[in-house]
Amino acid sequence: MDIRKRIDVFWPYLHAIPEPAFREMKTSAFVAEVLRKAGYEVQEKVGGTTGVVGVLDSGRPGPVAAVRSDMDCLLFKQEDGTEKAVHACGHDGHMTTVLTVAEWLAEEGIPCGKVKILFQPAEEIGKGALAMTDAGAVDDVDYLFGLHLMPNDMARTGEIIPQISWTACTLIEAEVRGKAAHGSQPHLGVNAIDVGAAIVNAVNAVHSDPLLGGNVKTTRFQGGSGSLNAICDKVNLGFDLRSTSNEEMLVLRQKVCDIIVNTAKVYGAEADSHIVGTCPAAEADATLLPLVQEVIVNVLGQKALLPVKAITVGEDFNFFKQERPQLKTVDMGVGCNLTSCLHDPAMTYDRYALEGAVKVLHELVLRVLQEKP
Repeated sequence: MDIRKRIDVFWPYLHAIPEPAFREMKTSAFVAEVLRKAGYEVQEKVGGTTGVVGVLDSGRPGPVAAVRSDMDCLLFKQEDGTEKAVHACGHDGHMTTVLTVAEWLAEEGIPCGKVKILFQPAEEIGKGALAMTDAGAVDDVDYLFGLHLMPNDMARTGEIIPQISWTACTLIEAEVRGKAAHGSQPHLGVNAIDVGAAIVNAVNAVHSDPLLGGNVKTTRFQGGSGSLNAICDKVNLGFDLRSTSNEEMLVLRQKVCDIIVNTAKVYGAEADSHIVGTCPAAEADATLLPLVQEVIVNVLGQKALLPVKAITVGEDFNFFKQERPQLKTVDMGVGCNLTSCLHDPAMTYDRYALEGAVKVLHELVLRVLQEKP
């Protein structure tokens, strides 16, 4: 297969049609058509949305190996108030890689078992993997492979991280409701700004095991939009929680939610909170890592293999393992001279660096199909 030629077919089109979470209509239609033409049995609208699953069956007993890509893009607000869709997290590259692997496997054939190609929506809001899992997309899967493009400070072109240790993250919104009053009579009101400030101070005092990297940051504090001589009656707060431990993340969530409610009560106010989004920490299968490392070296050479890397970013790929613990999973980090950083609307990368990832994923699938699940 001429990998670069396929990259030149897939990447420009996918890059030009960015679509946000659960609205990947053109994108899902395109990947479904490519899989269908390659010989896959294709199921669309998986999870009741835009998910796509392609199945290549050898007709012989064996394991089921799956390769996953996300499809959605990010939305950026413009000066005129409109939103612009941009593939600023590399999902266009992920799809290009997985489509090329899928075509190659279909062209050559597989020795036994099945290959499943998963295109999931809504990674950016942490809901796509759950939608696919709830729809049964990985119920019969033994091995699940994923990839993510990495910025230059983590991996460069020709280098691959065999496993990314993603961090658990949770985003929480809260509303504090006090009582409005005239500024000359503060004793008749409950200042929501005072309550919000007390909540922030209390959250800042939450400490966790330094070895687990747990932390909580206040990322929003909005209120007091009325007159300057009016006591504020409503404040909106936002918090970002991170930890390398899924167990600690549950503890941090509860602490923050308790602080919000109980601190408000002390001041005579009311408050509630809700989780906007969450992703679990990586729980990759340690037995699969040596094989991934071996394949990277065999296919691309020793210089291509980087150490396992822990990063502070969340990824909903980890829901697959959390929801289906029997899965053997790995999520690789692919160097591609990506600058300046992920989620920058001006981000660029070397799309031909995807060639190495295609070769590694192709070989990994063939190797595990020769193993017993």
